[in-house]
Amino acid sequence: MSQSESNNSPLGMRIGESVFCIGYLVFALVAGIVMLSRYDGNQYMLYAGIMVLVLCFGDSFHLVPRIIRNVRGPSSRSSFYLGLGNLVSSITMTLFYVLMFYVVCYMNGMHDVGTADYAVMVLLDILAVVRIGLCLVPSNRWFDGVGDLKWAIIRNVPFVIMGILMVGWLLYRSIVYGWGMYLLSVLIILSFGFYIPVVLFARKKPMVGMLMIPKTICYIVMICLFL
Repeated sequence: MSQSESNNSPLGMRIGESVFCIGYLVFALVAGIVMLSRYDGNQYMLYAGIMVLVLCFGDSFHLVPRIIRNVRGPSSRSSFYLGLGNLVSSITMTLFYVLMFYVVCYMNGMHDVGTADYAVMVLLDILAVVRIGLCLVPSNRWFDGVGDLKWAIIRNVPFVIMGILMVGWLLYRSIVYGWGMYLLSVLIILSFGFYIPVVLFARKKPMVGMLMIPKTICYIVMICLFL
């Protein structure tokens, strides 16, 4: 959600958002710890636990400042902490999709990747590096409370391509090799479907930011698929 929306939202909406955010972070943290606790040489649980904790860590930078502002109201440093949170969560969300590739491979017993899978892996890594590099460009104006729409679009282009690549790879593997990763593919599509309008329109129409809630629900279901 946009920063201005949180300031003007009714108390009940701010409380509801805060409860949802806390519930999500607690769930992701517990899920990641549970996955790591099941590690007994199983690479799948190791990578899945790291993936979920990376997601939780990054989103906590984004959500905790929102929760604090919802409770205490805005302060002179709100824009800085929210901007920092958006920057960190943008980077960790990128890493989340890179890690997802390895998690899905181990989940399906594929420890050695073939040529096509290796190409997907390399492309994901390259796109992730480009995306993170674009996120670090000062022109993004993370900390001024508004940001820059042009750079928001630019930095999200490689991220969207990562999503398309992951969906295409999952569907190919599911159809040809019977992996059955259709639900995960749908969840990725939905998450980007909720995310893109927020990037494009939330600055002028703050209520569009509410789409981040169903986006987060998609990630909760994704985590459940890996438990």
